Amino acid sequence: MSHLEQNVATAAARSATPEAVVELDAIEGSAPDSSHRDPESSPLAWLCVFGSFLFLYPCYGLMQSAGTIQSYLQQNQLSAYSPRDLGWITGLFTSLCLLLGIQTGPLMDAYGTQFLAPLSVALYVPMFFAMGECTEYWHFILCFGVMGGIAGALTSTVAIAVIGKLFNRRKGLAMGVALAGSALGGVTISLLLRSILPRLGWQWSMRVMGFLAMGTMTLGTICFLPYPRLSTSISGAPVGKEGAMLNFSAFRSVPFAFISMGSFLLEFVLFGITGLLPTFAIAAGFGSEAGFNLIAILNGGSFLGRITTGMVGDRLGHLNVLITMIFITIVITGIIFVPFGTKHIGALYTFAALWGYGSGSFLSGTPGEYFWTRLDMIGI
Repeated sequence: MSHLEQNVATAAARSATPEAVVELDAIEGSAPDSSHRDPESSPLAWLCVFGSFLFLYPCYGLMQSAGTIQSYLQQNQLSAYSPRDLGWITGLFTSLCLLLGIQTGPLMDAYGTQFLAPLSVALYVPMFFAMGECTEYWHFILCFGVMGGIAGALTSTVAIAVIGKLFNRRKGLAMGVALAGSALGGVTISLLLRSILPRLGWQWSMRVMGFLAMGTMTLGTICFLPYPRLSTSISGAPVGKEGAMLNFSAFRSVPFAFISMGSFLLEFVLFGITGLLPTFAIAAGFGSEAGFNLIAILNGGSFLGRITTGMVGDRLGHLNVLITMIFITIVITGIIFVPFGTKHIGALYTFAALWGYGSGSFLSGTPGEYFWTRLDMIGI
């Protein structure tokens, strides 16, 4: 592996310790091989971005549509349970998808997409077929919550790590394009479930979802293959107990600690609102149909937000854009959702679209903060 490849891989690692900081200038100026000096200008790099797009489509797309599934279960198989009880199912899926990246990140560094991409397909796709057979509460906990969460963590880590390995100057744009796959998945999956659940029932609807995930993820795996860098192991990557643990020395950096806490709180609010919005619509008397529409509208706005704010963040600093969008989103929540959310469905639809755009900036901007290694590059 060339010196450039080691630098780029280190910059993309999730455990961004102060000792492992890599300067962008060193990355751009240390390559002995001219063919590798600017990998992001290669069409193959953008083909890999499309592969990440296809991986995030069924993974984060399902996460963005979790409220649709929860509202359906609340009215059918699990009608005897409260929304709080059902929230444990979707909440467990979401939390494991995000939390287990700590464990799967070192595996991605060690084995690359050649091994982990097919493994993601082998674990994530069967989850849908198994979920179609679930009838009891604990079935859904184990199948959707635990199995789906573990498989989703592996799938999302592969997709996001690919961007970190290949991009520097246009990392925000590349990350926004890849994450747009989850927004598109949130729109189409919620609309698809709205259409097929009444006609096909739960079992066959989950099978359709399984075949959809199989198709997109298989194509995504193929998109990862052309770039040789993604098919080789990173020499010396830590694997096992030591490599899969949090490196708390990173939190000695005060800016890093504050950004990490802010990102934690952002995602806490983001996925909570996305999951509970359909339930809120039903409780407000707008019906389950409004819940399906809200998820689709929210993800449509998020699709635009992820791409546009990622592009702007590359120029103005991701943290600057993120803080601006947080302020705007808080104002929108206060003047639209709080006073009118339970009174007018139009106001709720408007809030969903604007919240979707703002939340899209949260998702595309947050990784950019960690990928850049100098504070002036993220807007500080």
